[in-house]
Amino acid sequence: MSKPIIQKVSARAQSEQTRTDRSDISPSAIFPPLSADQLAETVREIGFKPSALYVELMQEVGNGGFGPGYGLMGLAGGAANDMGDTAVDLYKVFAQPDPNEPSWKWPQGLLPICHWGCAIYSCIDCTNEEAMVMTWDPNEWEDGTSPTLAIWSTEMPLAEWLRAWSDGVNLWEKRSPPS
Repeated sequence: MSKPIIQKVSARAQSEQTRTDRSDISPSAIFPPLSADQLAETVREIGFKPSALYVELMQEVGNGGFGPGYGLMGLAGGAANDMGDTAVDLYKVFAQPDPNEPSWKWPQGLLPICHWGCAIYSCIDCTNEEAMVMTWDPNEWEDGTSPTLAIWSTEMPLAEWLRAWSDGVNLWEKRSPPS
């Protein structure tokens, strides 16, 4: 099931014009494929194995630098967001307690993978096989509350989300909270 999705994503990623959704920036480079050592480092750093489909995508197409928004962030040693963080780095930051915000507790296994700008991220829930895609929008978060109040489901599993992107669907429109 994953091979057709990976092939479609790879085909779109090969063109600089369609590699990401951001035509206003220089095309990013696709990082070299995720190695076994990088995967082991990822698991060691975050304490869980990311979605099997995400790992396969990073191993087959490249360790980030393509995809929706500004592009998918890689796992250990992969593509980073505009602040220099890979998905692993950002998860580790989000998972840290904040002494100034005692209510801060990032959901275990919710891996940020795609930056949209304005600190908005698409994340995958690695606690379930479907790897449901969730949106984290800190602009909807209020100090003193749980971050989960600013996280909502796109109601799309990762496979469907990637297929939609490779078909040209504007996933920015799918990231908003339900009305």
